[in-house]
Amino acid sequence: MNDSEAVMSRRLARMRWIATGLLLAMAALFVATSLLIPRYPRLGLVQAFAEAGLIGALADWFAVTALFRHPLGLPIPHTAIVPTRKDEIGRMLADFIRDQFLVRETVAARLEKVDLAARAGEWLSEADNARNLGRNISVALVWLLDATGNAQLRHVVRETLGAVLDRAPLSPALQAGLDVISSEEHLQAVVDRLLRTGREELLRNREFVRQQIGDQSPWWLPKMVDREIQDQLIGALLRALDEIGNDPNHPARARFGALMIDFVASAGDDPELNRQGRALKNEFLDHPAVQDYFAEVWKKSREFLLASLRDPHSLARLAIDGELRGIGHGLRQDSEANTQVNRWLRDLILHLVENWREPLGNFISETVEQWDAADTSARIELYVGRDLQFIRINGTLVGGLVGVAIYLLWGLVG
Repeated sequence: MNDSEAVMSRRLARMRWIATGLLLAMAALFVATSLLIPRYPRLGLVQAFAEAGLIGALADWFAVTALFRHPLGLPIPHTAIVPTRKDEIGRMLADFIRDQFLVRETVAARLEKVDLAARAGEWLSEADNARNLGRNISVALVWLLDATGNAQLRHVVRETLGAVLDRAPLSPALQAGLDVISSEEHLQAVVDRLLRTGREELLRNREFVRQQIGDQSPWWLPKMVDREIQDQLIGALLRALDEIGNDPNHPARARFGALMIDFVASAGDDPELNRQGRALKNEFLDHPAVQDYFAEVWKKSREFLLASLRDPHSLARLAIDGELRGIGHGLRQDSEANTQVNRWLRDLILHLVENWREPLGNFISETVEQWDAADTSARIELYVGRDLQFIRINGTLVGGLVGVAIYLLWGLVG
């Protein structure tokens, strides 16, 4: 029992004593007047008041007690109503809420009278409210980041993302990349890079080329002539590369561009190229170095985000608070946005009402069924019992007054 319930318990006990004390007072007054009335006939009015008040007090005591327990412990039918009919009461309560409150027409009519967006905007415009909401959002994000720190969950996420990537078609991405490369500006840069690379590699491997040419030369060819042929051939290749590299309009560039365009046109639908690209993608993603890199990036990013979200003065938290206040001001000042948000909120609430009214009703009834009968009865009595004691008090006094009225009317008639 919390502090609030302890206060209610003391107030209930006090009202019980008052109501019971009044009942006992009526009983004592009735006994006293019954003993004195032979000597003092004028006490008949008082006796009528006491008698009717006592009857009213007993009747209301029985009625109030019968709601929560058997009066005097006697198993009288239709008493102890709350504990014996708890489940039925829970179902009736659930049906009442479902059929009287969670109805589309009722909720829609109520929503038409409420400017939800304006209220939300006004609330968010307050710095304290935006700060509190930002703190709650940060707590939720911290919880999410903590959850994704779990190795098992990371494994599930990785497997799920892997499945998504496997289903994603490679050809659109490949086609887009090839389209960029084959554009005029990038194509010339690619040719220049290829020419520079070819020239550098040819110079770096000059001796290897000479050896390969020499191995193919006739045995009878003099070494000096063979050497001269090798130098001439290598020189011719270098001059050809330089000529192409220095002439933007060289025919070789045009032929290379045409080949690239033809390749791009057919590459997107080439199943073999797509298969090789997918295999390369999987090999890259499964490489231990790549896995370690992404794991380290995630670890560092997660640590930074956690620290930022937990610090109320961090840029991330201040940005969240600022964005929330900005949303609040926007909802108050932008009528179009206000109308749109109201429409979204109403559609959302009505959707929830239509789809969750039955589950919510079932939830209420099932929850009540799980409650302990005696504890439920005691708790309900704790919350409403004080008002019921007023019924006992009123019944005592009203009963007494009715008794006086009947006594007087009988006297007039008699």
